[in-house]
Amino acid sequence: MHFRVLAGSGCVAPGIALALGSLGCNLIAADRATGPNVLLVTIDTLRADRVGAYGAREVETPTLDALAARGVLFERAIASAPLTLPSHASLLTGQYPPTHGVRHNAIFVLPQGVETIAERFHDAGYATGAMVGAAVLDTGFGLGQGFDVYDSNMPTERASAAGFFEIPALEVTNRALAWLAREEGPFFLWVHYYDAHAKWRAPEPFHSRFAKHPYDGEVAYVDHELGRLLAGLAENNRLANTVVAVTADHGEGLGEHGEESHTYLIYDSVLHVPLILAGPGLPAGKRVGRVAPNPALAPTLLALAEVPPLSRTDVADLAPLWRDGAEPGAAGEAYAEGLAGQLDHGWAPIHAIRTDAFQYIRAPRAELYDAVSDPHQLRNLLPSESAGQLAAVRTAEARIDALLKRGTTLGSAPVGAETRAQIEALGYVVPDGTAVATGADPKDVHRLGGVAFDALSLMFAKRYEDAEKLALRGLEVMPGSSQLHDILARLYIETRQPKEAMPHALAAAQLNPRAADFRAQVAHVHLLQGDLASAIAAFEEALRLDPTHAGAHVGMMWRAKLDGSIEEAIAHAEQALAIAGEHAFIVERVGEVLESLGEYARAQAVYLDGAKRHPQQLAFHMRLAIQYARFGDDAKATAEREAAGEKAKDVNLRNRLGIVYAARKEFARAEPIFRGILAERPGEPSTRRFLARMLRETGHTAEADALVEGVAPAAEVLPPESPTEIQPRG
Repeated sequence: MHFRVLAGSGCVAPGIALALGSLGCNLIAADRATGPNVLLVTIDTLRADRVGAYGAREVETPTLDALAARGVLFERAIASAPLTLPSHASLLTGQYPPTHGVRHNAIFVLPQGVETIAERFHDAGYATGAMVGAAVLDTGFGLGQGFDVYDSNMPTERASAAGFFEIPALEVTNRALAWLAREEGPFFLWVHYYDAHAKWRAPEPFHSRFAKHPYDGEVAYVDHELGRLLAGLAENNRLANTVVAVTADHGEGLGEHGEESHTYLIYDSVLHVPLILAGPGLPAGKRVGRVAPNPALAPTLLALAEVPPLSRTDVADLAPLWRDGAEPGAAGEAYAEGLAGQLDHGWAPIHAIRTDAFQYIRAPRAELYDAVSDPHQLRNLLPSESAGQLAAVRTAEARIDALLKRGTTLGSAPVGAETRAQIEALGYVVPDGTAVATGADPKDVHRLGGVAFDALSLMFAKRYEDAEKLALRGLEVMPGSSQLHDILARLYIETRQPKEAMPHALAAAQLNPRAADFRAQVAHVHLLQGDLASAIAAFEEALRLDPTHAGAHVGMMWRAKLDGSIEEAIAHAEQALAIAGEHAFIVERVGEVLESLGEYARAQAVYLDGAKRHPQQLAFHMRLAIQYARFGDDAKATAEREAAGEKAKDVNLRNRLGIVYAARKEFARAEPIFRGILAERPGEPSTRRFLARMLRETGHTAEADALVEGVAPAAEVLPPESPTEIQPRG
């Protein structure tokens, strides 16, 4: 039930509006500009040293290499965070994370007041589009500001057992080319490829060609798709008038500093990224050796397109670095930060200043590295007696303090169920506030961060006992980890152990007392236990913390069972749909609660609209089958059940269909459904109870008594199912 997606990315459809109310959308078209096109490509998790133009060997990046040959290559581009969402927010705003306020994946939203380059291009008359390859950049996180089209529609199936929801590069390219075919005038297009992010499973022939180095195989695959995208522009005679910028949001540890992936450390292994620019106004074959902060790409692209600059940036246009004789401006220095450890586990935050000469990392044990003689950052120069090194530390400390002082207050926005259901997940669920502070230095404990990912992988694989043991062991060393408590709460919810779920749901909420998402989870567990009054109180608290929490609005609909009214429930349903009505998950939950409240006609209208708008969401057909069965329309019930495909096998939905038939005294239809479920799950308590009730009505008392022997009484409330989808690492 804990679900939140920000409004602004869609409209409630007509079918829902007829059932619950109405909403409108106003689309404003701008006059098209006449400047050069701009294509921004971000290749997630791409290290600079895995690109041929950066000196890599035994790799296949001909597209990137050719682009560098006809443009400008920045040898020392530095990302602002080792995380997808904060770094992309910086790329689109020209601001560092402390300024734009997005400090971690999934739990922050870019504020509407922060200006993006998409807004600038849109205001200048450009067609603006974004093709996003992973749900970690879902439109709900605020990056869609200024885009005419922001395509973050994810597949319904995971890309791996560990919970990945992403779009392969082939499809991202196809979507980008289709969008370009519809736009004839100047455009700003952002294309995001996620494939180089773990886990690495490139398609053939790249998988076989790079069997020993699967990461390089993914990079080669993305390079191939980028080539196809550029070829599409060339075929339509548009490439020559297009500024092409290719970079990455962060790199990958690949074992350096003991880090296989990325998230908790801020060495060059995860911060040094490629940055290549080519097109009108750019020299060919130019290499820039100075440090270039990646957020500076935003003002640079606007300047190249002669579009008015952003009202606020932390970095300057990079053009002086490739123009002979020009002043270098603010380049030669970059800021980066790592707050994931603080937000996830209560570890100390870390901040870095990277210059042409040094890399300084503020941490409980500070680090200073010679960027020239020690490029892999293996020899910490601190403590030091060198005057030059101490001066570098003082300068870096002052720079960090200045950035943090003028930045935003650390505070996050919770994002829940369906968006988190589609995010490549590690369990980053810290909607607001930080975990209990331990002060641990991330370089000492970062390996513990993998515990949550491993526990999630086991849970998604339905190895519940192993997942439980691992998460509990993790809590022994990280008792303040809200994500581990959240994982355990979800695990126990999924395995129908609400009593065991409650202490972990409460612990997560107590560790983050301002977290609406965690409070909503507590409410859901109360529902599972049949404690409606406590559930409503917790949902009210969630809404007090975050009035736009869609899942809490759905939860408040249950108040009609307590001391509320149907009118109040409908009002909350309208709120939930206004906030997140474009998401199939929330539409389904609204319909389900309406159904449970006896508002069958309204529920049916919601399901009908859901089935039309989300044809891939087969559960809507099974829910419609239940409604048609309730109304006695057997033909439509049968047709919808067939249309449900695999969802027709869902135990919960089959059980509900059986209950409807039993309520109508159609025992011949209900009994085979109940017995089929029990053949698969002999201990299914709800099915045993309803079959027993039906058997008593037909005089089979002995079998009925045997069925309910030892089965716990039913909860007064049947809450919607709760997904076990967790937040991302990116």
